[in-house]
Amino acid sequence: MSEPLVDVIVRSIYISTVAAFIAFMFGALISIAMLMTPRRLSEALLSVFDTLVGIPTIVIGLALYMFIYPGGPLGFLNLLYTPTALMISQFLVALPITVTLFYRYFEHLWSDIRELVLSLGAPVDRVYPLLLRESPPALIAVYLVAFSRAIGALGAVLVVGGGVEGLTNVLTTAIALEVLLGNYEYALTLGGVLVALTVIPSIVARTLGGLVWR
Repeated sequence: MSEPLVDVIVRSIYISTVAAFIAFMFGALISIAMLMTPRRLSEALLSVFDTLVGIPTIVIGLALYMFIYPGGPLGFLNLLYTPTALMISQFLVALPITVTLFYRYFEHLWSDIRELVLSLGAPVDRVYPLLLRESPPALIAVYLVAFSRAIGALGAVLVVGGGVEGLTNVLTTAIALEVLLGNYEYALTLGGVLVALTVIPSIVARTLGGLVWR
């Protein structure tokens, strides 16, 4: 018998919300740190993150699996096939795009805010809090992109989560399982929910991003 739809949806939203928030926070910190480095180094790092955006999620899941499986360096933490493993995998999937989006936005505003802060006689380290505090639409847009990226990941969550019903079964793994079982109607219902949870945040993010970054 298939797991109730509501349980799968709630679990998926919870795990992806947490993973996206962590990616959001780390993305902001990393991008600000990159702004503080020499331009050539920051551009090189940006290229790395740009490349990581397109890496297949199953590769991310495999790399994480090698660390947390019982014989791996972090096997003693017993993370494999747990919701925590799903959060970590989705965090890794979403992090590169949050870094690239934050960096491009912060770089655009960096010089203007820096000049304003210095003209007022404030220390330069006041630039970083202002970058965050003065950019709520952009922050929301980046978070929504991270959430959309996280909740839509399949390969990574399948490898480290296993799609265990009642524990690690999320929308993407549930769809794959239901198709294998021949429950196409239920799989289509799950697919419709997943599309809504990925497309709607993406549309909102693009709208906010267009207003902020145009």
